[in-house]
Amino acid sequence: MKNFIQYFLLFFVLYSCSDDNTISEIEEIDSGNIEVTVLLGSDAAIGAVVTTNPETRTLVVGESGVVVFETIDTGNYVVNVVLNQNPDFLYFQEVVLTNNVTEKIVFNIPEIPELTEQDLDVDFLLNVSYNNLRLIFNADAYLSYWGDTGTDILKANPNFNGGLVDLDAYSFNAQSTVINQVWAEHYIQIRGLNLGIDYLMDSSNVVSSEIYRKELEAHFKFLRSLLYFNLIKIYGNPLLSVTAEIDLSGPPNYPQNPSTTYSQIEEDLLFAIENLPVLNSNDQANQWSARFLLAKVYMTMAGFPLNEYGKYGSALEQLKILQGQYELMADYNSVFNEENEASNREILFKITFDGSEDSKSSFNDYWGPLGIASEDALLIVSGFENSFNSSMSFENPVSFPIEIEDNRFKNNIATFSISGNNVVNEVDPKNWRPLKWYNGELPDADFESSSFDYPVFRYADVLLLLAEAENEVNEPTPLAYAAISQVRERAFGNENNVPGNLSKDQFFDTIYVERKLELCFEGHRRDDLIRWNKLQEVIDGFNSTNDFSKDYQPHEYVWPIPQSEIDLNPNAVQNPGY
Repeated sequence: MKNFIQYFLLFFVLYSCSDDNTISEIEEIDSGNIEVTVLLGSDAAIGAVVTTNPETRTLVVGESGVVVFETIDTGNYVVNVVLNQNPDFLYFQEVVLTNNVTEKIVFNIPEIPELTEQDLDVDFLLNVSYNNLRLIFNADAYLSYWGDTGTDILKANPNFNGGLVDLDAYSFNAQSTVINQVWAEHYIQIRGLNLGIDYLMDSSNVVSSEIYRKELEAHFKFLRSLLYFNLIKIYGNPLLSVTAEIDLSGPPNYPQNPSTTYSQIEEDLLFAIENLPVLNSNDQANQWSARFLLAKVYMTMAGFPLNEYGKYGSALEQLKILQGQYELMADYNSVFNEENEASNREILFKITFDGSEDSKSSFNDYWGPLGIASEDALLIVSGFENSFNSSMSFENPVSFPIEIEDNRFKNNIATFSISGNNVVNEVDPKNWRPLKWYNGELPDADFESSSFDYPVFRYADVLLLLAEAENEVNEPTPLAYAAISQVRERAFGNENNVPGNLSKDQFFDTIYVERKLELCFEGHRRDDLIRWNKLQEVIDGFNSTNDFSKDYQPHEYVWPIPQSEIDLNPNAVQNPGY
């Protein structure tokens, strides 16, 4: 094995791929383990982030100084280590993994290297920062670990061998691997964004014009606000770092207060709205996507746990401005069809995947009918399929063809399996699977090379939040009815409008269902249930009707602050209950 140390910008190294002549094709069947020990001087390098290339997972070093990449495919790897104390240095070693072998490698890092000034290609950094969103908004990341599992629409397959099962059952703690991984991945990217912002705020660094300087800064701040919004929803009380400068004279001392973090998010987004272009491709931010993110932030602040009810009015102000700037696609299925990506006027902001080695998703690993989803990790919560038609309940055996007026049913529920090249109707609803992200390829396809883009924000969400905010501020009005009716009319193919003369509570109940059906499997359900303070109610309902109950406690609407952070940072405060 060769041992290397080289000075790189962290964001570049984590995103860039190794030369094809260095990293060979990984076999699909044989597997082994890589045990990595990371020492800083004679002590464990607590908080160091360890990754592999080709990518497997992200691990964080704890008190033992040892992490293990378990049961990964055989082949040639580069193991990367980044110290928490100095994220601008990358250490790496090459290793060849053979079948049923545990390769052990050790990083003995004598001291923290001194930083040297280096010119920054800020345009390149921005492109890489957008591309790095793929690491978070992927099928085996945010969408599965946080967005919809553990709710009333999606659950983990108990036979799946992975941390997703424990997360879905609310059986986790501060040492849980995924809890630490998600935290580390967000802060790695925030570190790169802060580098860009620091560079741009230094007037001695040359940029083509001051207008362009502010536009670049607006992009970085939009991305930083997006990631901090994730963190505050997931962890409740993240640490706030807004500069790349590191004080090594003592332990880390970052603000840790939800109000402070929300204020920073709001400040960043107001700057982004003012300085981003009005028009832009939807794979980068513009004024409209920044406005919508700000509206979503306000809607979250208005609900549980902050309960700042006046923020509904702030959200409504932004949503009214967005009204009419985009439009719904005529057909629900076409929103998620990669053939329509160039002309899709419903998408405000998306994460691009083109299927290449650098830009592939894992959607076909997790989503799709039996016989296609190679992991079969995600199951539909029993009863969710009935939500598309309240007048009927699916019982085994189900009669085909299934006639449901709401066309979202057929685009979200795989009532079939695939055996070879044959499509088989599944008469038992227990064999139905979430379908939305399935791209229609047969089992011999390269499932990890899915190339369709993931829509982070779309106009249907704008309309539903507009209806909700208007109802909260003014009760049901023609504006609220018109917004929700646009979504329902597309779903049913007719003027299937919401009944008139509803009370405020009745109108909310309609929104509750519409968001569940329209946005299912897009990562919104848990956030909605938390801000509506209905997560406990939903889990109680799940436990009363399902064999595998969830061990949910009231404090578990957020994850714990990772133990790796607590070990490294004596100033970090753990969330109550953990």
